[in-house]
Amino acid sequence: MNTPSICLLLTAEPFAGREARAELDVAMAAAAMDHRLEVYFLGDALLQLADGAQGSQALLPSGLRGWSAVPELGEVRMFAEESQLARLEDLGITPVAEVQALDEAGMRSRWREAAKVLLM
Repeated sequence: MNTPSICLLLTAEPFAGREARAELDVAMAAAAMDHRLEVYFLGDALLQLADGAQGSQALLPSGLRGWSAVPELGEVRMFAEESQLARLEDLGITPVAEVQALDEAGMRSRWREAAKVLLM
């Protein structure tokens, strides 16, 4: 994948209601418009990717399953902090989409390369 044209830095927890849904909507729109997209789930935002059944076991709301479709819309890569991915694994939750682990320095380096960065 080339340098990303858009990096989305997502911070909304799945409990955040409309905020989390807005993040998904922006990601889907950007991917559908052929932007090279990188999505970064920061902190508890990664819980948006919890599989429906597993998410309910962790007391997470349903309805964000649309994340599994985002990579099918275009060039999309998803990242999260290594510690957050380990936490999901400890909770027995499998993300609905492929997520790569990056440390904080690696994330910042990628963000600097992007044409646009959007913090949500």
